[in-house]
Amino acid sequence: MNIFKLQDSRKRRVALAALVIAGSVVGVAIAAWTTGGSGSGQASAGSASSMTISAGTPTSSLYPTASADVAATVSNPNPYKVHISSVSLGAISVDGGHSGCNTASVTVTSPQDNSGSGWDVPAKSGGVNRSLALDLANAISMSNAANDSCQGATFTIALTATGASTT
Repeated sequence: MNIFKLQDSRKRRVALAALVIAGSVVGVAIAAWTTGGSGSGQASAGSASSMTISAGTPTSSLYPTASADVAATVSNPNPYKVHISSVSLGAISVDGGHSGCNTASVTVTSPQDNSGSGWDVPAKSGGVNRSLALDLANAISMSNAANDSCQGATFTIALTATGASTT
């Protein structure tokens, strides 16, 4: 037997095998690009939790014939940020040690909207509610009718976030 014919025959078989393998890889690649399918998916919506608003630390004091800021902190328990378009200020009460203060001499400017921009309260992160400190500029004022019992008083104002939406 001729050794050169044997080597030629092996080369032909190797070349043929390589050609068959290459052809099948191309066939699979083409099939992967031209294949399709159908079916369905599913998603479920969560439920929104109410934010809480608590008293903050005022940066200014209230005096007769003057205005002051109202400070509050908004806490967001939701896993998404919430945009508040405005905050309405409501009923005014005074601390127990100053019950003789005539709260009718105290008024609020409502609603507050941060010059039309509103506020974004950050989303809950890692199981911790995120919060935003609000400083409602000049939102409370005291008239000259305030009596001496109002000196040193702490006023509590009911606040309601309105127009809240996710963004």
